Amino acid sequence: MMNNVSDRFDEQTPPGRVIGQGPADGVLRRGVDVEGVISIDHQALRIQPLRRPGWGRAGLAYGPFPRQNGLAFGVHILNGHNTSQTGHLMVSLPRRVLRWVRGSGSHKLPLRLYHWTTRGQKRTQWRQLQRWVQIDRDHRDGQGQGLDENLAVGWFLQEAPPDPAGAGHAFVMHAAGPENGELWCTTGQEAPVVARGVQNIPVYYVVVLREQGAAYYAASLPGARGFSGFPQMRPLAIDHTGEHAPLFAGVQQSVMGQIGFRVDTRVYSAHVAQVGALAAWYGTAHAADRFPGRGNDPAGQKAAIGGAWQARDAGRLLVLEPGAPSGLVHGLFSDLTVGLVWRYQDDANYWRLTLDEDGGHLHVVVDGLPALVASGALPGSRPGQIHALQILDDGVQLQVTLDGQPLLAGTLTDRRLGDARGVGIYRPDAASTLPLHQFEAHPRAVPIPAELPFAAPWLPRGETVIVRDDFGGPDGDLAGRLSTLGERPWQRTLGSGVFRVSGGSLAVQATLANPLSERTAYTIAWPQPQYADIAVDVLPPGSARGEGERGRGGLIFWQDAQNYIIINTWLDDVYEGASISSFFFLNGYEDIFDAVWTNVGRRVRWGVAYRLRVVFDGLQYLAYVNDEPVLYRALTDIYPQTPPLRINRVGLVANWEWGHDTGSRFDLFEGRAEVAWPTD
Repeated sequence: MMNNVSDRFDEQTPPGRVIGQGPADGVLRRGVDVEGVISIDHQALRIQPLRRPGWGRAGLAYGPFPRQNGLAFGVHILNGHNTSQTGHLMVSLPRRVLRWVRGSGSHKLPLRLYHWTTRGQKRTQWRQLQRWVQIDRDHRDGQGQGLDENLAVGWFLQEAPPDPAGAGHAFVMHAAGPENGELWCTTGQEAPVVARGVQNIPVYYVVVLREQGAAYYAASLPGARGFSGFPQMRPLAIDHTGEHAPLFAGVQQSVMGQIGFRVDTRVYSAHVAQVGALAAWYGTAHAADRFPGRGNDPAGQKAAIGGAWQARDAGRLLVLEPGAPSGLVHGLFSDLTVGLVWRYQDDANYWRLTLDEDGGHLHVVVDGLPALVASGALPGSRPGQIHALQILDDGVQLQVTLDGQPLLAGTLTDRRLGDARGVGIYRPDAASTLPLHQFEAHPRAVPIPAELPFAAPWLPRGETVIVRDDFGGPDGDLAGRLSTLGERPWQRTLGSGVFRVSGGSLAVQATLANPLSERTAYTIAWPQPQYADIAVDVLPPGSARGEGERGRGGLIFWQDAQNYIIINTWLDDVYEGASISSFFFLNGYEDIFDAVWTNVGRRVRWGVAYRLRVVFDGLQYLAYVNDEPVLYRALTDIYPQTPPLRINRVGLVANWEWGHDTGSRFDLFEGRAEVAWPTD
């Protein structure tokens, strides 16, 4: 009988001492830690960047376990940076070191060097310098290993697999450049993309074994793209291949950071448990069947789950009607003469995907009229192959794969019939053979099993708006003005730049020809030192790529002149997409290469206003772009010994981030308190 694992990383453990030890329940932590980068602090496992990246060098494993239907492995994790990849420093090593010494330029060099000698994180900075030397040497010698896959979570054949994406059943995070992270699920020989644009926020990954293959699920913060919000998880893929046993449950890391930046991964808990409710072969499906002895026509017969099959449209449609829309539909076929139906409302309104020798064809039928939405060529196949056709649908976006490969280009966006609940099989001729081996359809979200006792994510929200400024009234410098609500005076707290009210909005006084000369911030006093929920509309300068405009506008949380954090826009011609970045000036010192950011793609664009919101409790911060969570960290993730800050002031900033702002604008600044608060 298998013992369940529930590892919450409660005990402090120094680097290099985690593997081979066990948590309180006595389960041995296995894996590999070649460079001594794995430790435990603040109730989370920490994996630091490797000097020499690669698989099989840093990872945690449990087991081995026998394969069983319903055996689940779940991990609650914050990957260091979902677009981590190997590569060069972009500049020479001497120039990199010089930039590190100079920092952001906000403080005179002698003072900065003095603060480094008395307050700098010398141990991590020495390791950082060693990494830079290694990266530079590998780049010059052509010896570096090219890695775009940085994290793997799931079931593996070994406790330290040399290629986690090549065998077993695992989630793999792939660096997607401007889109940040691209999440794959290994299914046989392929690894289809199940989510793109994955942001740097905590994720719950769950992989449930079957007698053959596995099912994949994931959850994150409410509103996170590609996932269900905790405590629900989203079914993302079915792998019908693989009977390997025994297996190790594990977390494997190959590379962290980009172009020499460092950032640590945090694992909050890991659980292995037999989930009784998922012991059936179809797991969480609300409609499924294996067609044992049904011949060509299962019409009228009861499916394994989901009721009886109903013949519709003169027998061309075979439909089940579960009680909710389907988000993951998966079928196994011995030939390509049939297709799948979902978003089925009635015979005149549904979606269908059909296959023939010309490829795959996606149609939507509305009021009885079929319309071709997309077509795609069939991937190569092997003689006698069982084909796996899968549809991933959240009601807005659809992805289709055949045998783990994209059948239609990219992700389609279409809301038509998004709430329809029917699902089933399409055959062009009711009398034709039904070469279907297995069919299953899962809801768009299902509860995370109680057997995986994850802690809820940090999700605070301010209840009372105590400060608001719409920047109306007479034109002029923001300093000295009172906020519209709360009547709190603004002051220039940092830098010498000017923010000026003009025409009902606030503008950084800078242009492409005359950018801001230094980091500048305006702030107001904040009455709740342990919590602030601040939002502002940011309009980056310019109108399109190629104009040279740079957006660096954002928010600042200020304890005093020695301690503050900044969360800002980064928008620049030198890189596709945009990012939301965070910088830390703590105990009088700032290491710009400890900055943490997330690439947000086209969520932020020139000349298009967006809502930036940041919640900060003095230790943890969570940033949103237009209500989508994109960036989470605790200060102790970066600096383990850092105490919480007191939030004495909050405000607006035009930051330095490898360039200065050229004229961002701000509108509708709001600050919320955590609980009901007097508004003066």
